[in-house]
Amino acid sequence: MNLREGLGFLHLSQQEKQAYKIMLKAFSLRLESFDCSEVDRNVDLMKVIQTALGDNPSVIYFDKTKIQIEKSGAEKQIHLTGVVPKLQGEKMNLALDKAASKIATTLKKASSNQYSLLINLYEYLQKNVQYDNKEYQAIAKGKNKNLVSHNAYGALINKVAVCDGFSSAFALLAQKLGFKCMLVFGRSSYISTSLSNHAWNIVKARNQYYHFDITWDARKYNEFSQLSYVYFALSDEEIIRDHKWSKTSTPVCKDNSYSYYSRNGLYVNDKEQLNEVITEFCKGRDNILQIKLSRNIKFPDNAGKYLIQMILNEITKPGMRTKASYNWNENTRSFFARIIK
Repeated sequence: MNLREGLGFLHLSQQEKQAYKIMLKAFSLRLESFDCSEVDRNVDLMKVIQTALGDNPSVIYFDKTKIQIEKSGAEKQIHLTGVVPKLQGEKMNLALDKAASKIATTLKKASSNQYSLLINLYEYLQKNVQYDNKEYQAIAKGKNKNLVSHNAYGALINKVAVCDGFSSAFALLAQKLGFKCMLVFGRSSYISTSLSNHAWNIVKARNQYYHFDITWDARKYNEFSQLSYVYFALSDEEIIRDHKWSKTSTPVCKDNSYSYYSRNGLYVNDKEQLNEVITEFCKGRDNILQIKLSRNIKFPDNAGKYLIQMILNEITKPGMRTKASYNWNENTRSFFARIIK
């Protein structure tokens, strides 16, 4: 395998970089276990393993969810479980590389600049990869079953994945498209208030860095059959509302000009603009509205219900029955509505 030091490597300490290089060599040789005794004892080996795998999403020959670190005195051994036979692993990598290269070529042909490349990549994964709910439920019980759902092979070959599979596929394709991309490992919430282990991406584009969480938007697509961009190209300030991670291990993401909502005039700054957006939507033929709202706009407790009622009051005429479905996310201040006339 052609492995390399990536974006995550740049944000490690010198001692962590030493461990990273040892791991990269072991992964390239498809080893089942390897020695890290020469690494400084204060280095978090699991963190470095995750960084190396995040920079190199083509590493798929073992179970990423059950890596064992054995320490005895000054000795430190890394043991990888679920290792597939060498020939099978090589065949899997060939199939993955072929699929990823084909997808990347198609995306390039349909894109005119870096922004459209990222949009097309984001939409491709939403349309073509299903969230693996069965594996998610198994994880909650501590009984992982579909191991490839945690890597790029599961996403791009089997078309099912959980968060680390989605983000690995995103990283692999982004790298083939010429972007520097890493995985971020932290905690996040989706529709609940509690945080759980999660993985997403940071991409470098136009000399700026942005967060991308394809998993959560893909789950919305699975639910509503409508492409979602809530977690596309976010800054640290935006994503920190429902994502937690070690900021010392990642580049600073401070720009939000690549946000889908900013680029498409769907970011609402005040109530006057909100009234204008809703009026224009109700006059048009579209039945889908997706907007993000400034935190300066204050709503009653049930903001989603308030917003959908604004639309219904504007669009419904006497004797007319209108149905609507909607979703409001307070963390991201994003609103989605589908109107059925």
